[in-house]
Amino acid sequence: MNAILITIIYLQRLKNETHVQFNRDINAVWLKYGPEQLGFILLYNLYLAALNNEMAALDFIRKSIITAKITAQDHKRDLVYRGFCDSVKGATHHFDALFQEAAELILNLIKHYGNIARKSFNDETVAMDKLIAELNGNVYSNAIALLGFQSWVDKLREENNLFSNLMKERYVETANKTSVRMQNARVETDKYYHAIVNQIENQWLVGDHSSEACVKEWNAVIERYKHILAQEIAERKKSSDEIETKNETETETDTENND
Repeated sequence: MNAILITIIYLQRLKNETHVQFNRDINAVWLKYGPEQLGFILLYNLYLAALNNEMAALDFIRKSIITAKITAQDHKRDLVYRGFCDSVKGATHHFDALFQEAAELILNLIKHYGNIARKSFNDETVAMDKLIAELNGNVYSNAIALLGFQSWVDKLREENNLFSNLMKERYVETANKTSVRMQNARVETDKYYHAIVNQIENQWLVGDHSSEACVKEWNAVIERYKHILAQEIAERKKSSDEIETKNETETETDTENND
């Protein structure tokens, strides 16, 4: 074999998700042949602990993304709700008494529910569902139709449903979130990965070739991820070039406008 037994891959350049998947695939190869039989069981235990921390860190990032989406969607439905309330209040000043009466009927229902937008996430979702159901019911549907507010009610239902679906995507409660962060976790995983690489290559140099079959599969995994890495780098370059082009275009436009 070559002087370098195990193919080099620049792990630090992989995206977080790809980095985790790479290590999971490599770990599967190691488990197939047995870390103890391969002679690196002590390092492997340290590596596995680091990888578990990294996977927990990635899970934390994903949860944080979902949380941000939930907060944004809650804000969006609140804006629609407040817009609806303002429209109803405005209609109470309509010049036509029938429109005023219809608006007052709906406004009293809104007051009955209190300030829905100030409720907790779950309480707001439930209250919004009940309010929408009543607005579409026999008592209030004619008033909604007269005022032309059905599109408001439909939009309220749409935004509330979107929020409800996001809440269902939560992975676990906040109390279960890990304090481990991805950057430090990746450094630890890489440290023990490279230590295992060094140990296998040192064993090879002293004549222990028992890892040959494992190394062949190991290198096959690496080659696959080197191709993935090349794609990721190309995507990042393309994105960077697009941003640079956009900035240059905006700068040229600003210059033309200032001339």
